[in-house]
Amino acid sequence: MRHKTLLQYCFLLYILFAAACSEPEKPVTKEEAAAMAKSLKTNIAHRKSNWFNEVLDIKAFESRIREAAHNKVNETMLKGAMKSIESGDFGEQVIKALGKRGSYELVKQYEKNNHQHLVFRMYNEQLNYHDFELIKKGDKIKIADIFIYTTGENLSASIGESLMSMNEQLSAVSKVDPQELQKIQLIKSYMQRKDGEKASELYKSLPGLLRAQKLYKIMYIQIASDLGNDEYLAALNKFQQEYPDAPNMYLLMIDAYFLKKDFPGALRCVNSLDSLINKDPFLDFYRAVIYKQNNDPANALVCLEKLHQYMPDFGTGTLQLINAYLDEKQLDKAVALTQSYKKGKDVDDQTLEALYLMYPGYKKKMETTTE
Repeated sequence: MRHKTLLQYCFLLYILFAAACSEPEKPVTKEEAAAMAKSLKTNIAHRKSNWFNEVLDIKAFESRIREAAHNKVNETMLKGAMKSIESGDFGEQVIKALGKRGSYELVKQYEKNNHQHLVFRMYNEQLNYHDFELIKKGDKIKIADIFIYTTGENLSASIGESLMSMNEQLSAVSKVDPQELQKIQLIKSYMQRKDGEKASELYKSLPGLLRAQKLYKIMYIQIASDLGNDEYLAALNKFQQEYPDAPNMYLLMIDAYFLKKDFPGALRCVNSLDSLINKDPFLDFYRAVIYKQNNDPANALVCLEKLHQYMPDFGTGTLQLINAYLDEKQLDKAVALTQSYKKGKDVDDQTLEALYLMYPGYKKKMETTTE
């Protein structure tokens, strides 16, 4: 059997995301969880990709993988999966997905089954959430698992279920050419460059064994988002048909309903996602966009004002609110907000110039108003 091939395949299972413990797990206090949240946010803000290696409890995570796979795993494949996890690839993928302008913010801290959890929102034009389950080993606070909203399951479950599936298809897996598996890294590179055509072409040349995996189907949805609305919508609809009850459908189908101009459907998905998370004020941004497209400027304005109150430093939301004020002929509010916005970091002068062209009176008011 080609164990090298199996090890490479296990590594590829992990790069999408995005044994028993030697010490007993202890409860984490609310204060300790809050301190961990602050540390995670700081590390991500400074784009430190090694943060995941430092805080993940490898033994606890492996135990959860085994549990998810009902202990039906090939030890060689599991060893390969754990090796890739220990390499810290998850942290690197988060940093790459955020780019320079993306945000990674704490949404909530809560307790479930005597475990503290931290829910972080990852946003860089695309939305995702990570729910970290915390444990304590000795005097160290660690991450035991992560629920990833785009996959709709814990990372341990994604890996465990894939390992279990491969264990049932060992003969087919052993016949996969290692060079075929190496294409995944190139696909990821094309995706990061938003080159959907090349990524799609290479993806479709992968062995069917890989493309049949749920994680790789989600990968194709991400690829299709750069292939135009029709292909993206087709990929979303196909995934919904195959996994109609998946908990991540609310997040994925927001775009599907939006592209179909089914704005009430898109709004239902946003509201259902908000209920699943148990409230994220940032989702008012999505509500505002939907209301605007549905010719409901009054509700769009309400949502944007609520968003700005919660996230005054979210530049995209601020510009949308300025635009909404101008649409509603509330020139004084638009000018006052613009003056405040221009004092911040990363001012989008290009968008402001476009607004000046669209609303000449706004530009004149800006030129004549003193703070």
